[in-house]
Amino acid sequence: MRRLPALGLLPAVVLAAGCGAQGFLLGAQQGYLLSGYDVLALPNEQVDVRVSMLGGNYLQGQPGRTVRFFQGGQPYRTAVTGQDGVAAVPFQPAAAGDYSLKAEVEPLADGSALEPVEILVACRTADAPMVVVDLDKTLVASGFHVVMVGDPKPMDRSPEVMQRLAQRYTVVYLTHRPEHFGPKSRSWLRSHEYPQGPLLVSTTGEFIKGSQAFKTAAIERLRERFKALQVGIGDKIGDALAYHANGLRAFLIPPIPDDAKGDSLRQWAAELDQLPDEVQVVRNWNEIEQGVFGSARFPRSAMQAELRRRADALDQQERARRASR
Repeated sequence: MRRLPALGLLPAVVLAAGCGAQGFLLGAQQGYLLSGYDVLALPNEQVDVRVSMLGGNYLQGQPGRTVRFFQGGQPYRTAVTGQDGVAAVPFQPAAAGDYSLKAEVEPLADGSALEPVEILVACRTADAPMVVVDLDKTLVASGFHVVMVGDPKPMDRSPEVMQRLAQRYTVVYLTHRPEHFGPKSRSWLRSHEYPQGPLLVSTTGEFIKGSQAFKTAAIERLRERFKALQVGIGDKIGDALAYHANGLRAFLIPPIPDDAKGDSLRQWAAELDQLPDEVQVVRNWNEIEQGVFGSARFPRSAMQAELRRRADALDQQERARRASR
């Protein structure tokens, strides 16, 4: 719920890191970050399929690089990166379905090659049911800081429940992570066997404005074209408010530490007052599964009562500890 003010400086810190650090933090290759951008499209709608190539200590755009796009193993089109390092080609899906394209950059000056990137064009009809899901502390068991420096674990049962959700809904991964973390995020989702779905990330400017503002605007843009956004899952009150404001069934997994102190638990309980009664406040992915596919309901009042009971029990334990001295 609470965001450190310094988090807004994260993109600048990453950009200022050396090539080696960027490779570790972002998955850059040989000092270059090659990123593809997933797209949601309507049948017969022309969209841009984009790739960016950045390099150097400040990850500046690499202009004049030839990028070859492939579909189904066959050459599709070729484009050249502009001053911002972005190359784009038009693509018009004829019918609903998933279209996978691959982009390769011409060999580097020393003759070495970067690994190609895959881009998903998820084409859906306007009435296709969709679920919008966050990443950090929602699918990922830890926060963004662990994503940068380690190999975070998935939240218990989240891959299995997500696979079940994908049988009913188109999965849209909507994360406040800045776009430079796109390659690393896609790799993590694949490695933990989450279902395929477009990954939508924030620009640096959107990242600095905050998660709620980014997600509210992103969902509003989606709803202009796709009318059946039905479920939203996230860990921040701002996530839940953004989902609810756009008519989605909102599920909040508040990231409350097991070792939280009584004052912290009471503060969480008070902050949940910001939520409308319709928002479901759950403890884990088992409860999300019960709420989406069954008749179970998890009102915020139940979570608030539980948090206050835990706080009272901790206070009693502390009083007993002091009395025994």
